[in-house]
Amino acid sequence: MAETRLSVRIDSTTKRSAESVFNALGMTMSTGINIFLTRVAQSRSIPFALEITDDPLDVQMRKAASASVGNSIRLNAPIALFDDEQNRPYLEYPDGKRSYELK
Repeated sequence: MAETRLSVRIDSTTKRSAESVFNALGMTMSTGINIFLTRVAQSRSIPFALEITDDPLDVQMRKAASASVGNSIRLNAPIALFDDEQNRPYLEYPDGKRSYELK
């Protein structure tokens, strides 16, 4: 299979946080992004729920998602976030409950 390069612009804080998650899972940033893109290609969808919140980063992500997938944002679904203090990802539900065991 032929390989190609992909260049992505992202803020340094998000990059460092993502690298921490990938490193904790024993993989590189490149491997993590490859897994994500492979899953998107296979499922023909974003592999996690998108939720509307007042978080500025979420607003930015929602705009990008709306531009690419129309208005198929699911309400009342958990959102994936990263806990900088515990240095690990978690799901936050609309009722405020957090789950650190991602499936």
